[in-house]
Amino acid sequence: MKANQMEQESKKAKRTYHTNPKFPGRGGKDWAGPIVDYKELDLLRKHMTGSSKIMSRKRNSATAQEQRALMMAVKRARFMALIPYSGF
Repeated sequence: MKANQMEQESKKAKRTYHTNPKFPGRGGKDWAGPIVDYKELDLLRKHMTGSSKIMSRKRNSATAQEQRALMMAVKRARFMALIPYSGF
């Protein structure tokens, strides 16, 4: 019984939850620009709901760094009136 519990605990410890990079060609050592730019409206709209909310990381399958870049790009695009604050 005790050995079985130890095996289960070791399996739980081995689990890792990583997402694949949403923008694999961007970022890294050789990349000069931002991961997501506010001028890429089609890309931004792809990661927003119909009511112009930014989708969660879970729905986007984006990493934390990519989600922050998306958030900043959407905020900048909204401020410059490239995309609406609510609805499309």
